[in-house]
Amino acid sequence: MRLLHRHRADPTASLPEDLDKLREAVDVAADHLPAVTVERAKALVQRAEQRQNLATGRTVVALLGATGSGKSTLFNALVGREVARAAARRPTTTRPLAAVWGDDDAAELLDWLDVPERTGATGPEELDGLVLLDLPDIDSTAREHRRIATRMAGTVDVLVWVLDPQKYADVIVHRDYLAPMAAHADVTLVVLNQIDTLAAGEREGVLRDLGAILARDGLTGVEVLPVSARTGEGVAELRDRVATVVATTRAARLRLAADVRTSAAELARAAELDGIDGEPPVHVGERPAARLSAAAAQAAGVDAVREAVRGSYVRAARRRVGWPPVRWVARLRPDPLRRLHLDTAREDGSLTRTSLPAPTPVQEAAVRSAAHALVASSTTHLPGSWRDDVLQDVEARIPSLVDSLDQRIAGAELEQTRRPAWWGVLGLLQWLFLAAAVVGAGWLGVLAGVAYLRLPEPVTPMAGPVPWPTALLVGGVAVGLVLAVVGAVLARLGARRRARRVDERLRAVVQETVQAQVVTPLEEQLAEFATFHRTVTALAR
Repeated sequence: MRLLHRHRADPTASLPEDLDKLREAVDVAADHLPAVTVERAKALVQRAEQRQNLATGRTVVALLGATGSGKSTLFNALVGREVARAAARRPTTTRPLAAVWGDDDAAELLDWLDVPERTGATGPEELDGLVLLDLPDIDSTAREHRRIATRMAGTVDVLVWVLDPQKYADVIVHRDYLAPMAAHADVTLVVLNQIDTLAAGEREGVLRDLGAILARDGLTGVEVLPVSARTGEGVAELRDRVATVVATTRAARLRLAADVRTSAAELARAAELDGIDGEPPVHVGERPAARLSAAAAQAAGVDAVREAVRGSYVRAARRRVGWPPVRWVARLRPDPLRRLHLDTAREDGSLTRTSLPAPTPVQEAAVRSAAHALVASSTTHLPGSWRDDVLQDVEARIPSLVDSLDQRIAGAELEQTRRPAWWGVLGLLQWLFLAAAVVGAGWLGVLAGVAYLRLPEPVTPMAGPVPWPTALLVGGVAVGLVLAVVGAVLARLGARRRARRVDERLRAVVQETVQAQVVTPLEEQLAEFATFHRTVTALAR
């Protein structure tokens, strides 16, 4: 039993921290791994906490074995008197029986172990603190006997497997009990009872064969003691080994440390951690995230808003820099942003809704497809059930994402109230030249009235070969029309620039929302799995 030897690293030194880590790992995996595996791990953590608070100075050693292995006889030999009934062929131990050494009757501990039958034992002081259990046969035909033996094997501090020369290689014992308990080698001792039934020349070969079988079970180095409970051969040595275990008072903690390793290994198998090389990724790929943001932007109507901003800019520009006599025509055209309820800036978009059309089925499908692709590319290292849970979580976030995008767009800066300075300059020039045209037209009208009334014609000043009234009228109209054309060109250019700025701003808003509502929660789940992987892998070593 290797707990008798000095270890390079004490597996019990970090037991409290390891139990806390195992509990955290179980909490993370609770909704993602098979319920049976999770429940076993939870039960272990609970059992460990209870055991650490019960009879800390006691060491529980259990004798386990198949029918006819001589457990009860060996139990009596260790106690020093006949306490347990023994039989050669049929099982006689139907309920656990405890022998307790020392002044304390260990009642609370035995109640927790559910061992109602107990007796006091006397002997060397070195055995004070020992609780020795005789358990039902692990291969009993009675299901309740097997259940009790299995339960106790998972609870006691030290396991003493009692084998016999006839069935020491029994498949059931090794496959169902010894091999699964390989992580508990530190608290395991194997006894080959009834050694007196073997000839002197046969013993070495049987012991060597048993050692090889135990090595295949993963119990390399576990001590095998040849004993004969009937003749007393090896009983004193076994008692000494048990006394040494009791004296160390570390068996219970070693057992719990082994349980932690076993449970962590089971969680690792359930999570398929063997197929993961290195640290699992905790960030999603840039391309899949960008694809989701692009699909979300389409579904949120970013293109429609961009075009509305462009149209609203052109409409507003025409009202301010178009030729004044026809500016009223621009008022007849509805404001595209007003139709979307985006014509006024809002600090808090969560209080309003836009009139953007709802996403089409094609756009919704594109968002879901991009979300699936994001999850698929980011969770290739997760086990199937865990990956499905992550996908369901991301899918459940899509409706909320679309709704949030509408609110974010409603509160985004669309530059609705921004008026370029050149609008004012060009508009003032338009009015100045229109005033010149009106003055010229009025002047010509006066001259026409004077001629009509055959009054003396006043001298008309000339602008070169053209009279000033004509120059003012024609020049004012012509320059006004040219300025209107220039204004229209500049308006289209300005509209494209503003639409581009708003488009970039809205796509940044969409990306931030996708990051906050989908990518970050997904990366948090990836980080949880990475922590789970790191913790379980370390505990299982």
